[in-house]
Amino acid sequence: MNGKPLIVHVLYRLDTGGMERILVSLINATADRYRHAVITLCGFGPLRAEIEHTVSACLSLDKKAGNDWRCYLRLWRALRRLKPDLVQTYNIGTLDLAPMVKLAGVRRLVHAEHGRDAADPNGENPRYRRLRRWMAPFIDRYVAVSEDLRHWLVERAGVQPSKVTYIANGIDLAAFDARRVVSRQRRLLADFAPPGSVLLGNVARLDKVKNQGSLLAAFALLRDKTAPSPCRLIIAGEGSQRAALQQQIDQLGLRETVRLLGDRNDVSALLVECDVFVLSSIAEGMPVTLMEAMASGLPVVATDVGGVASVVDDGVTGTLVPARDPRALANALKTYVADESLRRGHGAAGYARAVDHFSLDAMVASYVALYEGLLGGKTDVTPSQEWSRRAGHEEH
Repeated sequence: MNGKPLIVHVLYRLDTGGMERILVSLINATADRYRHAVITLCGFGPLRAEIEHTVSACLSLDKKAGNDWRCYLRLWRALRRLKPDLVQTYNIGTLDLAPMVKLAGVRRLVHAEHGRDAADPNGENPRYRRLRRWMAPFIDRYVAVSEDLRHWLVERAGVQPSKVTYIANGIDLAAFDARRVVSRQRRLLADFAPPGSVLLGNVARLDKVKNQGSLLAAFALLRDKTAPSPCRLIIAGEGSQRAALQQQIDQLGLRETVRLLGDRNDVSALLVECDVFVLSSIAEGMPVTLMEAMASGLPVVATDVGGVASVVDDGVTGTLVPARDPRALANALKTYVADESLRRGHGAAGYARAVDHFSLDAMVASYVALYEGLLGGKTDVTPSQEWSRRAGHEEH
């Protein structure tokens, strides 16, 4: 047990979200090869329970709002005690910890970029770009989860190309494949979406970057366009925008047709009851929820931001629309609401694409290759060989 290398993952908060779900999947999938520990700046959410018996330690630094310099000291002490072989930090919220990680004696540091937030959706903030460039000497490798982010790190943030590795997110396809059915009979949502209604689904934290306010505006337009055809919308997730979204629902008169479901641990069961998946974000890395929706056989309507276009094949597995454009979003949704055969066709194509390109095995193999290269070990197979062996397709 103690002979395995220890990897410590440092993130702002272990809460419900795509990045956090990838972290949990990676830890659980590589527990036979590595020991893992998790350090958060600001506590934990329900996902902690999924790694409770896998990790060596799960710590919160309880960072105070604003500049909490003692938080850096607490991180230094934790790392000195744990003595990790490698540390991986996540997103802009932990980037400035890189010097302290090195001061704690950690030889290898990876920083993963999973996307940008609402304050800087297009990556134009010069301060954030400078920070990524300034931290580069302390970081052995940047991981970009989309080609869009990889290109941005090199071309806009000025990170040396050899330091940036692209690793696509992946999901456990079996968790969704097992629930694929032809009829999509509803059990969980039967009281809300009666037979004959078209159910739209959104799974995302309630955050400004996910822009569910624009989705609600689009749904109000859609309701007017498709009357009297019954449409329903569910939004699964929790976050700081709940009160504002609920107020908007009330103002638009959508109480009977929209439900905020909060955090759910049965997302795969919810998706199988939906007819269309919709994402209205203003910034994204490589959204896990889109892969899960496609693995559930759903067509996708999504905003064309970040790495979304690398997941959704426009016109084949779904439709891409401009961000912050409720009318365009409503028009795209209307097309699917009106055409069941299109929903089924694009849903089937999305499922096939998810199987071919977004497997958990391929993602894990790529991370193992990265870790082993930095730790000085060898991998049994390369990521492309693993992709070919597991999925039956050559990596392109």
